[in-house]
Amino acid sequence: MDIVFGLFADGGAIPDHGGISAGALGAPVVGPSGLLDLLETIYGLSEPPTAHVVRIAAWQSALAAVDQGQRFWSASFAVDAWSSARTLLSWRDMLVEAGWKSEPPWPEGRIADLAAAANAAVDFPASIADRVRRTVDAITPTISDTIRRVRLIDQRAFLPCGWRLLFARLEDLGVLIETLEPSAAASTDTALGQLQRWMLTGAPHATAPDGSLTLATASSSVLAAEIVGQWSQRVSAGPDSVALLAQNGDTQLLDHGLAAAGQPRAGRSRRSPHRGTLQLLLLGFKIAWGPFDPHALMELLLFARSPIAGRAASRLARALEEAPGRGSEIWTQAWSSIQEAEESAATSEKDLAAVAERIARWRAWAEPALSDPVAGMAIVDAAAICDRTVAWALSRHANDPDPLYLATATLASDVRRALVALDRPTLTRTLIERIIDQALDTGHNNPAAIAEAANWRTAAHPGAIWSPVDHVVWWDFSSTNEGTARAPWTQAERDLLASKGCALDDPALGGQALTAAWERAILNCRKRLLLVSGGLEAHDEAARHPVAHRIAPALEESADIIRLEDALASDHSELAGEQLVRVALERSPVPTAKVRWTTPAGYAARLEGRIESATSFENLLSCQLKWALNHVAGLRLGRARSIPDENRLLGNLAHAIARQVFAPGLPLSPDDAADHTRALLAATIDQIAAPLRHPALASELAFAERRLPEAMAALAQSLAENGLVVEATELQVSGEFEDALAVRGAIDLVARDPTGEIVIVDLKWTRRADSRGKELAAGHAVQLATYGAMAAGNAPYRAGYFMLNQRQFFTLTSSGLIGRKFSGARTLPETWSAVQGSWKSWRDAADTGHLVATGVEGADDYLPVNISLVREANCKWCDYRSLCRVRGLQ
Repeated sequence: MDIVFGLFADGGAIPDHGGISAGALGAPVVGPSGLLDLLETIYGLSEPPTAHVVRIAAWQSALAAVDQGQRFWSASFAVDAWSSARTLLSWRDMLVEAGWKSEPPWPEGRIADLAAAANAAVDFPASIADRVRRTVDAITPTISDTIRRVRLIDQRAFLPCGWRLLFARLEDLGVLIETLEPSAAASTDTALGQLQRWMLTGAPHATAPDGSLTLATASSSVLAAEIVGQWSQRVSAGPDSVALLAQNGDTQLLDHGLAAAGQPRAGRSRRSPHRGTLQLLLLGFKIAWGPFDPHALMELLLFARSPIAGRAASRLARALEEAPGRGSEIWTQAWSSIQEAEESAATSEKDLAAVAERIARWRAWAEPALSDPVAGMAIVDAAAICDRTVAWALSRHANDPDPLYLATATLASDVRRALVALDRPTLTRTLIERIIDQALDTGHNNPAAIAEAANWRTAAHPGAIWSPVDHVVWWDFSSTNEGTARAPWTQAERDLLASKGCALDDPALGGQALTAAWERAILNCRKRLLLVSGGLEAHDEAARHPVAHRIAPALEESADIIRLEDALASDHSELAGEQLVRVALERSPVPTAKVRWTTPAGYAARLEGRIESATSFENLLSCQLKWALNHVAGLRLGRARSIPDENRLLGNLAHAIARQVFAPGLPLSPDDAADHTRALLAATIDQIAAPLRHPALASELAFAERRLPEAMAALAQSLAENGLVVEATELQVSGEFEDALAVRGAIDLVARDPTGEIVIVDLKWTRRADSRGKELAAGHAVQLATYGAMAAGNAPYRAGYFMLNQRQFFTLTSSGLIGRKFSGARTLPETWSAVQGSWKSWRDAADTGHLVATGVEGADDYLPVNISLVREANCKWCDYRSLCRVRGLQ
């Protein structure tokens, strides 16, 4: 083999082989990992890699074993053991690469403490430093029969000490080691050529800009991608070679610009821990901590590839949205319906057995035993979550080659090994989540980012361009964190280590290697160098890549410095020697608000047989267009199922407790109602309002525990003061009226007075009660009127709103009931007559073929003349305001 080696070549290099023609056999370009794999394969040293998270866990266990509270790390270890172990492991690896041995006696100090930990780490997983040292010892004289030559992209003096030792060993055994010396690739009569020679020799660089050296910036990365894509379309049409340097290995945004210009995508993406199924393990643990977290379970159920099949997950998600908790009647019914559906689809005993196994597996995901986050989770339970994740990911990968499944299985397996390596019976939530975060840190690239065939090459690091190319495009030419790590050793420690045969590298060595690598991308460009940075800080010199400061004198005098925003104001622009033509698109006027809308074909047929509700009446009397879109067309705002907010949780909780406290018959006394509420509260919260148990809602929980008993006591007091007997709660009612009007609904509480007359109590939980009082006063209490018409028919009835949060009963003065009274413009029967008449008027108006958006200015001119009840159109909260454009295209 004739190998080319570079410190930054593991992510791909340009050129991608060491031959002198279009292809080569046995001339790979490799980085540290690649060369190590080759040598380990030759000598049979290959082994499955050990994840870094497992090594940190094993090292933490070793540190704990020798920590008597007097080690130099003891104080930080007591506060944050994981971070301390991670830092000290990097120190240990640094020493090992330099040839450190923990066995010799070391003077008391940090080195001795680290040696004690290293001696306690039995069968410790190997790092790259360990592998390099092991490989050096394994190399035999026959290596020259396999490897003829190694060409070094980086200067030999810039290599870390372990690699210098490796190449010295190879050279001693007959392998030719050559260094590729940097040279200027561009012609001397160009600005780029003058810059390169100035970088190498310090020769004068003053040359007028000629298009060979361009620095392009844009406040919008999208605009930068678009223009670079257009530029690449012109350059790729020729025979010249092009190198695309994607700093940080990410071209996802640039790929959009390339594709828009008809160019192949580079297909590189930054590794991210937020790729699809990688988050599944973390969700599995979040569900298993107490108090129960409905949000985490909802995420699992709505997961695009949830381990609970969609047909079951949808039922559970619906139940969880209605009652966020476990153990409620709704939750139990959801599981029963899932069981029935699965068993009905089974056709044999074998299928029935599979159903039982499947549901048990789903229950293990949805209903794990809860562990205390402080006391910790038993290692057996933690391992079971990892095992479930591995089993699911591997089963999915068997049928789907998506690499994220395999990555998820690997992640869960690594976390399991790390948990076991800690050698603890229980593990706190904080520690487990730190381990998962560490394992996720490597992330995964986007499987959808696929490179397409092109006549140019991409690299993720400037140092990977090791041979001349015609054009270099440095995408994302911005600041980087490379080379910011600092050496932790004092000079005394360095001298001590050197005396024991462990000579550490000069702290400046890493920075020198990086500087040379960054400059190499510039030196290897023959014709045009295009440096592109996009983002809000792109025009700021301080935000540019460090190499920009190295070549700043040349950029000021010899570079074309372009603001890409200028291309938006001109039909023609020039970028790196290429003329780009851009044509402005004609703008269309923004649609304006519209009052009258034509009904579509089939609208009348949809109205036949409709069953209305109190809510649909309220929408119709507010805005006919909203009613038609929502209740007739069934057009609703798209959304995923979600857990209710705290106000809805409190409202649901209040209604659920009221159903249990106020059974049919005489109401409890206020004190008994409050006591009964307190007795029911804890279990009911766990069943239908579990989010209130979480620290973020601690104030709401305290409020519920205080206010709900008070609210039920006030309701009991109000019922008693009015001499009412409870007849039913959550009573389902329906009715049919004139003109084929059919209505149905559910009444919160139905009671009777001593004369047998029906009294309807509609329970409300709201922060502000003013709107309900205004409804009664204006004669707009549509809900009460509708419920009364269905429950009492033509018989007399009375009704009111009981405001649970405010502990007040709102009713009409004419009702004769005790409470906060409002003088209404109408009685409730009169309100119902107005509802019926207005409903018929709107239906008749729709027969003309038009609907009215009553929130739009000028709508009054199109209202039917005999409308007797008009509610205010609340366009601010309407889901359809962008359709009628009452609020523009928002």
